[in-house]
Amino acid sequence: MRTDIKHTMPEGILLVFSEPGSVVTEEEYNDWYDNEHVPLRIPIPAFQSWSRWTALDGQKPAYFALYDVADIDAVNQPPYSLLPETRSDREKDILSRIGLIDRRVYEKVDVSVRPRQGDAYDVRSPGPFVSPVLIDVPPEFEEDFNKWYNEEHTELLSKAPQWVRTTRYVFREGGASGIDESLKPKKVPKYLALHEWTDPSFVDAEEFKAAVATPWMKKVTEYATVFDRRFFKLHRSWARE
Repeated sequence: MRTDIKHTMPEGILLVFSEPGSVVTEEEYNDWYDNEHVPLRIPIPAFQSWSRWTALDGQKPAYFALYDVADIDAVNQPPYSLLPETRSDREKDILSRIGLIDRRVYEKVDVSVRPRQGDAYDVRSPGPFVSPVLIDVPPEFEEDFNKWYNEEHTELLSKAPQWVRTTRYVFREGGASGIDESLKPKKVPKYLALHEWTDPSFVDAEEFKAAVATPWMKKVTEYATVFDRRFFKLHRSWARE
């Protein structure tokens, strides 16, 4: 983690769900994303990590990219905000045909449970499996919801041997483009949690089963208006040279 950026700035992530669609091949999509799109973001000072993930749950969108950012305001400022002005012809072509690009900016929420590796945990070596959980709750239940996550749920999940880290975020802004209207969200849930795991067997761990079967968990699922859990595997991560 860089030490020359003041963390009084709103720290968070840029998360981009995407789907090649029916007229962009997987080969050209991944070649563009891996060898052009992500590398252009590596030199941006506020960006701290760069990773791409592929779905294991058979749902769409089938991909997402994740960038830790030391200041979420940087996504609306140069040099990041100037990238659309210098797009290559290939990028312009792919973006005109792609099924979905769903760009979301989230602000980080403090989590009381430390990563399994402790303070030495490196955000540039994530996963290798992650379960994003997107949740919306009515305003009158937000206090209870956050207490559940902070006082019970994350602590119980961390007892599973496969658990690596849980990070939580609040949605700040975003927008979707692409030719497949069915993939565009009608509304983005306010809360996001990223649960990272060493392998998919966590779903069979007794500790995980216990964490998702408490009375408080049941109460949350009853008042939540959205409770969407996805499952992805790390496709690739990058490092700044």
